[in-house]
Amino acid sequence: MRGCPRVTAALVVAMCSLAPTGLAQGGKDVLDIGSRLELFVDDYLIGSMTGVALRLHPPTPREIVQTYAEPWEGSGCGYQQVFRDGDIVRMYYTSQDLTDDAATRLGRHPCYVCYSQSTDGIHWTKPALGLFEFNGSHENNIVWAGPDLDNFTVHKDANPAYRPGEEYKAVSSGKGGLLAYKSSDGLHWSLLRPEPIITEGAFDTQNIVFWDKQRGHYWAYIRGFHNGLRDIRVATSTDFLTWTEPELLRYEDSPEEQLYTNQVEPYFRAPHIFVGFPTRYVERRWEPSFEYLPDVAHRQARMKFSPRYGTAVTDGLFMSSRDGRLFRRWGEAIIRPGIERGRNWVYGDGYQSYGLLETQAADPLAPSELSAYVPENYWKESLCLRRYTFRMDGFVSLNAPLKGGEMVTKPLTFAGKQLLLNFATSAAGSVKVEVQDEAGRPLPGHSLADCDDVFGDAVERPVSWKASTDVSALAGKPVRLRFVMRDADVWAMGFR
Repeated sequence: MRGCPRVTAALVVAMCSLAPTGLAQGGKDVLDIGSRLELFVDDYLIGSMTGVALRLHPPTPREIVQTYAEPWEGSGCGYQQVFRDGDIVRMYYTSQDLTDDAATRLGRHPCYVCYSQSTDGIHWTKPALGLFEFNGSHENNIVWAGPDLDNFTVHKDANPAYRPGEEYKAVSSGKGGLLAYKSSDGLHWSLLRPEPIITEGAFDTQNIVFWDKQRGHYWAYIRGFHNGLRDIRVATSTDFLTWTEPELLRYEDSPEEQLYTNQVEPYFRAPHIFVGFPTRYVERRWEPSFEYLPDVAHRQARMKFSPRYGTAVTDGLFMSSRDGRLFRRWGEAIIRPGIERGRNWVYGDGYQSYGLLETQAADPLAPSELSAYVPENYWKESLCLRRYTFRMDGFVSLNAPLKGGEMVTKPLTFAGKQLLLNFATSAAGSVKVEVQDEAGRPLPGHSLADCDDVFGDAVERPVSWKASTDVSALAGKPVRLRFVMRDADVWAMGFR
């Protein structure tokens, strides 16, 4: 997402300022979280846990929002990306053709870049742009075509020093490396320069580039290979033209796995935290389970083009980072191929779109959700795009069972008057928070006994002690927060 999109939660009033992410001034090993939103996607805040654990939350599948049945589209349309741009939401995707429904033909037309738009992220239109010819007609939504096109990823440049005519930028694999493109309107594109901006890498997937307002430079997350494994590499630049040497991402505690797309972005409500949704690529040997998976005849037929077209399967993962280089990557899938339903369990499942979009929930009284998009029915002419929704901030929670548990934070300082939680409990569950001094002693008036039970399900709820939510007297002082929870989840916390 570009800059600070529409956000209604007061919890993140100051989130787009350059917030400190390290130690408090003059305090040894004390975190200074200021008034920024903190997500429980990692153990950054966690000092100790008893009876609670971090829990990954898969998104909820919703409706089909697009089908790909136009002659210039095909059975491999993918690499969708979305971002809000004023009153509209833009979507770009590659229209590739893999096999036909009989798996007798492969690649009936070149790859194109196509465009659709929406006002709500749910209902999409494909405008007839008249920019490129296909089969003698310009009545199509193609925005770019070129030799050896494989991917094309767009962003609206949030760098205040962007050059006129380069309001929108894109990158794509090309001859010699990663090529860069420019546009003044997001529809009419030209090369930024003929030479690639990055030459070290493979680039044969969706490569991601964006401006980081907090850190004051561009990031590029690109495809590489090592030891025959698909990997993710990162480079940075201050001018979009000269880049550092790409380096392998590092992971806290994750096995080596083949990772396809990466989908890394600053989380817009807490931009000091990067979230990513890489696709995991798994090549299995042929074994009896394949005989039971959906559409085995088509699987075996397309293997005539390449064995991996039948034996590879994919799913979606989640990872997060606070420095853009070291990630906490979950081994469990956040998007599984799902119940066998006729055309899934293929190489192409779980490819989440790039860009999280804030959308209205179906119930107008409910808070906004996060939408992402995942193609279905790869390799077949019935390829379509399904919307998925996450709870706001709802990737990973601090979770406790009914028997209860607790978590104590590391020492921290904050700025603000109220502690707000993004949380949910059962009817019998609750969350209580005790404010302690740096040594772990309860502070008078903010002990566990003083804390009122917090129960319900809300994106933003203040914690109260004897009916008062005011903690301003403690602002700037090193404290610990002790969370005591029963049948509850806490996704995020912050002070305002």
